[in-house]
Amino acid sequence: MSAALGELRAALVAAFRAGLTELDPAGLVERALDAEAGAHRGRVFVIAAGKAAPGMARGALRRWGDRIAGGLVITVAAPALAARDETTSPTDPEETALRPLRVMRAAHPIPDARSVDAAEAALAIAAALGPEDLLIALLSGGASALIAAPPPGVSLADKQAVVAELLEAGAPIQDVNLVRRHLSRIKGGRLAAAAVPARVLTLLMSDVVGGLPHDVGSGPTVPDPTRLEEALAALERWAPRFARLTPALSESLKPADARLLEARVLADPDKLAERVAAALADRTGLRAAAAPAEDGDARTIVERRLALARTLAPGEAAVIPCEPTLALPAHRGAGGRAGWIALAALRRLPPDVALLCAASDGVDGSSGAAGAAVARGAGAAAMDDRAIDAALARFDDAVVHRALGTRVETGPTGHNLTDLHIVARDFQRGAHA
Repeated sequence: MSAALGELRAALVAAFRAGLTELDPAGLVERALDAEAGAHRGRVFVIAAGKAAPGMARGALRRWGDRIAGGLVITVAAPALAARDETTSPTDPEETALRPLRVMRAAHPIPDARSVDAAEAALAIAAALGPEDLLIALLSGGASALIAAPPPGVSLADKQAVVAELLEAGAPIQDVNLVRRHLSRIKGGRLAAAAVPARVLTLLMSDVVGGLPHDVGSGPTVPDPTRLEEALAALERWAPRFARLTPALSESLKPADARLLEARVLADPDKLAERVAAALADRTGLRAAAAPAEDGDARTIVERRLALARTLAPGEAAVIPCEPTLALPAHRGAGGRAGWIALAALRRLPPDVALLCAASDGVDGSSGAAGAAVARGAGAAAMDDRAIDAALARFDDAVVHRALGTRVETGPTGHNLTDLHIVARDFQRGAHA
């Protein structure tokens, strides 16, 4: 791989980081609450749930710290805490930084007992509110797993199993959340219903491509236009062996039933793509543009990326928010959908094109990285085709990217604005493969 391509790969990673920094959750919430100054005189409570919950809560405290009476911050448990029974770690620095809000941590993407505890705590806060109170709900990607309240007749084990089945079958996230909303005591607007007669303001960091407010965290505080029949159809399509749970599904809160509910989307995958494209153009001089968001099967996405790579002019780049689906076998290696797509495309990229595929939360499946940034020539000397083919077949892409030095390592970013793909051609066109 040429030095120029190496520099291009590094520039893609730097632009990705810069775009995330510009959409700082704390700053976005702080600015959103500026518009609320003086609009409410009663008590204020905050329930923040999702991977961006700590940052969003910091913004609320910075703006309205003296007015917030209490609430919750529910976010992802660190790996070191995964086996603990405690809801919070005794040494968790966020416990102190986010007071008077209580910090709770739970599992993602499959809920655990801590998710149930968090949901019950949120419902209890909502139920205690009065007509003069305001509940600020700060929701971001990951909230669906972090607050889980199975309906009567459904155990936590049932909920864990059906969510795992939906995810491993490759169901689109909209269908996963569709089932979640109708198989819950908190999602689908039910947390807002518990808060009646209080006013509820929901601020959202959306992780769903083309998503609406009810898609984020399965919409615990917003009305849901989808119907029970749609949830039943999604369950039958993606997880038919759980048809026994059908009697437990129920209708969610509908727009006509919503009172005193407001929702605003502060950031979404399209905004991230715009920020990253601007950062890439500023840093490199590339003609970088945000492209329409995409979803679909990961194998189809690979072919789309390769087709785009062949048509880019020298010095052009496209930044694409993407929510791929990837059906996974029961026995698989370490990896994620972003790294898998990058590895699957690597050997067929034109020789002057770099490709970045990364998860905006910094966690690409079980890979231990955010994803990968690849260019042809970064692999042949370090690993032969048979090893790459075997890794793709086993969904074990992490070991290959580690060997090639193509991992994008950010650590958890405090975001969840779905995956981002960048395809960029160097200024000098090379020979096409």
